[in-house]
Amino acid sequence: MPGTNEAWGWHPRTLVVDNYDSYTYNLVALLTDAARAHYSSFGGSGEASIEETERRAQEHIIVIRNDEYSWETVRDSILPHVDNVVISPGPGTPARREDVGVGRDIIAHTQRDGHPVLGVCLGHQMIAHEYGAKVDQSVVPVHGQTSSIDVLDDSCLFHGIPSGFCAVRYHSLTVTHMSSSLRVLARAAGTVEHAGRMVASTDIMGIRHNTLPLWGVQFHPESVCSEHGARLLANFAQLTRMAVGRLHVLRIPPHVQSMSVQARDQRVWERTPTEPRFSLVARRVELHGVVDAGARVFAHVHSNDWAPVWLDGSDNSGMSVLASSAHAATVRYSVHSQQVRVVRATGPGTEDTLYVQTLSEPFWTWMQRTVDATRCVDSVGPAFRCGWIGHFAYEMKDDGSGDRESESAVDAQLTFVDRCVVVEPDCAWVLALVRRAVDVEHEWLDQACGFTSTAEAEAWVHGQTQRVREALGVDVPDPEPLHVQMRPLMDRATYLDAIRTAQQLIAQGESYEICLTNEFQGLIAPGQMSARQAYLRMRQNNPAPFGAFIWDSSNQSGILSCSPERFQRTRVDSETEIEMKPIKGTSRREPRPFLSNEYDEWREEDERRKQELLSSVKERAENLMIVDLIRHDLNTISHSVRVERLMHIESFARVHQMVTTVRARSCAGVVECLAHCFPPGSMTGAPKTRTTQIISQLENRRRGVYSGVLGYFSTHGRSDWAVVIRTAVVADGRMSVGTGGALTILSGPKAEWAEVETKLHATMADSVSP
Repeated sequence: MPGTNEAWGWHPRTLVVDNYDSYTYNLVALLTDAARAHYSSFGGSGEASIEETERRAQEHIIVIRNDEYSWETVRDSILPHVDNVVISPGPGTPARREDVGVGRDIIAHTQRDGHPVLGVCLGHQMIAHEYGAKVDQSVVPVHGQTSSIDVLDDSCLFHGIPSGFCAVRYHSLTVTHMSSSLRVLARAAGTVEHAGRMVASTDIMGIRHNTLPLWGVQFHPESVCSEHGARLLANFAQLTRMAVGRLHVLRIPPHVQSMSVQARDQRVWERTPTEPRFSLVARRVELHGVVDAGARVFAHVHSNDWAPVWLDGSDNSGMSVLASSAHAATVRYSVHSQQVRVVRATGPGTEDTLYVQTLSEPFWTWMQRTVDATRCVDSVGPAFRCGWIGHFAYEMKDDGSGDRESESAVDAQLTFVDRCVVVEPDCAWVLALVRRAVDVEHEWLDQACGFTSTAEAEAWVHGQTQRVREALGVDVPDPEPLHVQMRPLMDRATYLDAIRTAQQLIAQGESYEICLTNEFQGLIAPGQMSARQAYLRMRQNNPAPFGAFIWDSSNQSGILSCSPERFQRTRVDSETEIEMKPIKGTSRREPRPFLSNEYDEWREEDERRKQELLSSVKERAENLMIVDLIRHDLNTISHSVRVERLMHIESFARVHQMVTTVRARSCAGVVECLAHCFPPGSMTGAPKTRTTQIISQLENRRRGVYSGVLGYFSTHGRSDWAVVIRTAVVADGRMSVGTGGALTILSGPKAEWAEVETKLHATMADSVSP
């Protein structure tokens, strides 16, 4: 590449046009890392603080969506203040205006003002389409697979990148015929899996315009499994330097930065510091080796509780919380009405209303302020030290968007737990909160939250401690088998048709991966006691780290969950540390045999299934697509996203699962962290926005609690939320279980139906499905 002298302090200012993709902020992270590295090394004095370096890096990138400003506004108000443009991947086709928005105008405008443009995936196709090449469906669509990339011209965009490097591909459309104004820079090489076999793939992977500063790549340089993505963007920065020819330092001015997605988001989430409202009274109880203490406490202490709340680490690997929503404050929210209602249950089916408001803001931001207002002073104790326990239904994805699917349903429900028992592997904690401060905005909290004096709290803790000690000596009888005839809302034939429709849409470029689900329903005796027995049987058959039994006395309904999947855990010190563990990839597991002479054969088969899952191209592709999606979600709020462990197998009683661990650090609040990553990508597919629209059309039903999240916000800043899978919802004598799987271009319809049945069996081992 010609010209290698660095201009002291100069770095290109970049406009990123987001085509509503779920990987865009991975590109933004690469660009920010490049700017951060530049200012760390060439920041004038060379001693710029981390904060100053971060500020400078942020001042060089602006992100807008492709339809939020007119072309005239972008041309006159934004382009004069940037040096180059990156156009993101996205769903759809370059020939459809609503899919590409102002990106098409920016590419065409390059002929007049010379702004360098790099198009990625859809952006690449847009450049090709605009300058006469043909873009059509690929003979071999590729999603979530890596390919070897042959570099044919390393003089510009691929300078210094070795031919044969690996890159991840997510595309169904491809450039099939080039025009005379464009040149091929790179092609795919080798084979990819398609229709159950390995086939050759030589699609065009990189192009440039012969005379204009336009470059495109079909692959995804921002994927966690792509090589040399940072180098490719560094080359684009150098090409920009050569095209712009401006070496003095310029930044994007504040009034232009305020037009970005990031700036608007920061304004929405502005927070005011508050004083801690509670202090904590805590007493530790040693377990002395008692097994399944949570179930014992539930059976003894909550035997007559008409509103029990049990977060149940039934696999004994973590923590259980036992509490009650009786006489506690419970927040309910409906996306359709935008109304938040706070109630206090006074008896089975009766409650008092403490607060009602129709919101003019998203519920998420209201809840963040409420969580901030219910903090506790620093204390010693377990991971949960009282706080909010509940769920966010899948339909919370529409909060603040204007899309409202249901008129009356409760889309979020959280109970403030001000007293509870927390069971850890070696001890139990008895906890109670004492009020110590008030504020006008949340005065309703004082009517139902916390003890009024330390003496009252200590008296309750003392009495509850005695009951816990009694419970440790109580034997819990095995629950009776649960026989429920479960029938699907979509029968097998209808579900297979929906799979084929989904795959047609993937082939047309509308999505990379679609998580299609079904719902099974059956009859169960009404009331809490039958639901209790059902849950105890579920946890016996399928112990899981994120189990739950939550009974809502107001409408006699319950959530019975044996979820194995952590959605998001946060821990707050000077920053918020975030962990997410998406599951994608499932294999059925046979129960461990009781007879010792059968064990060796079972273990050999068990290991074979694990290795088969780990080596499956399809399952790895599904997992990778969601990992990259989660990285994108976290990159909207974080400056340090990292994949700690990629695609490893975790085994549960009934299934093996492929799991990835992703961590990040952020200055965002715990509700803000959850909101930016909701709904779980493992339950939607990618890109989220377009794919959730497709899901609504294919499923034509409300998912409700299933596919949402369930967990807690603790008063000391921690939170832990699970994806609501392997879960039954009970109401009015009816039990419903959601189950499904991720669909890609590689999916086989019959195998996908078998996976649906495997997951139903993992949830309800005693159930029967036709």
